[in-house]
Amino acid sequence: MRKPLSFTCVGLGLLLAACGGSSTTPGSAAPITIGVSVSLSGDFSGDGKALVQGYDLWAQDINKNGGLLGHKVTMKYVDDASSTQQVVTNYQTLITQDKVALVFGPFSSLLTIPASTVTDRYNYAFPEPAGGGPAVFTRGLHSIFFVQPAAVEDNLVSYTKWLLSLPSGQKPGVAQHLLRAARGGGG
Repeated sequence: MRKPLSFTCVGLGLLLAACGGSSTTPGSAAPITIGVSVSLSGDFSGDGKALVQGYDLWAQDINKNGGLLGHKVTMKYVDDASSTQQVVTNYQTLITQDKVALVFGPFSSLLTIPASTVTDRYNYAFPEPAGGGPAVFTRGLHSIFFVQPAAVEDNLVSYTKWLLSLPSGQKPGVAQHLLRAARGGGG
């Protein structure tokens, strides 16, 4: 799994872990179904499949530790084919027909924007780990919760700071080359 996705999953886990950990055995109460529209095909399918892996790891961990409020978690995934129109249909169906208890966000700001409009209309909380573009957060919605460690425009800033903090011998070769070039030492 790529590092940014693992950080995303950790952020999602931290946000929702407070809801888990009940002493009730998972499965002793009706399961909680969480619906997600995810890109299993189309342009974002690689990232969508990785997102499913992260959500599944989270669900397994929550279930292993007592479930969510004492309920076993089951995930329901629906392919949005990386389409803004399909993501809207999927969240409407998950909420109004499938009647899932919770929804989690898809991959990318492009899909998160229309998805969050639907979830806001139905008053569903919308934790989302992979839609960090500024336009996601400038529409006045109050039900969207970003669980990624940094907004998209800041992702490389924290990585660069970490990279620069490494002792010279621990920096990857490409980074050492770029740092020498940036300092005027050539390549």
